[in-house]
Amino acid sequence: MKKFVLGAVLILCALGVCETAWAGPEAAIGATVVYVSGNDLLIKATDGRLLNFSVPAGYQFTIASGKVALKDLKAGAVLAGPVATGSEPLIIGHIETVKAKVYVARPPDTVTLILSDGSQDFVVPTGTMFMVNGAAVPLSGLKRNDEIEATLLMAGKGDGSTPALKGALLVEKSEDLPQAGSLWPTLELLGFGMVFVGLVMMIVARRRPQMQKL
Repeated sequence: MKKFVLGAVLILCALGVCETAWAGPEAAIGATVVYVSGNDLLIKATDGRLLNFSVPAGYQFTIASGKVALKDLKAGAVLAGPVATGSEPLIIGHIETVKAKVYVARPPDTVTLILSDGSQDFVVPTGTMFMVNGAAVPLSGLKRNDEIEATLLMAGKGDGSTPALKGALLVEKSEDLPQAGSLWPTLELLGFGMVFVGLVMMIVARRRPQMQKL
């Protein structure tokens, strides 16, 4: 049984699953900057994944021209070095731009929006300003039914598109957003692989007596 388990692990790693689950800071090398807002950074890695980082103050990024701060990164810039911000990035599956009404603002970092399919909580990057009736308003200044424009980073499946940033950048507050270093994707696929191997072993075991009779 140990051989079968080891084989399943090797197959998954060969398919790139282990590499994806264990992606470290090096995953950002060659990645393209998509959005920069407040202390948040969204990049598109070379493997197509969208990774969202919460960046601590003073952190420096490496690009072709040298070291730069987050505020100096522009959309389209290519990262030449790894990114180690002290926490794993979130894997973003879907991005959409919306005009929505505020249900409730909960400083320092959460806002609930009224969307077409119901209300939903979003994390607000530090330093984010919202445009309300032509005026820039911080999270603490938002009121119920204020209408805002936002770009939403969400879980789920998407087509990999990255629309132009509109309004505030908000990140879905959900357990559905996996971390890039999470083991769950690997463990789930390993579980499926073990189940498959078990089924094959059962079929072989049942057919063996029949083959012996022949």
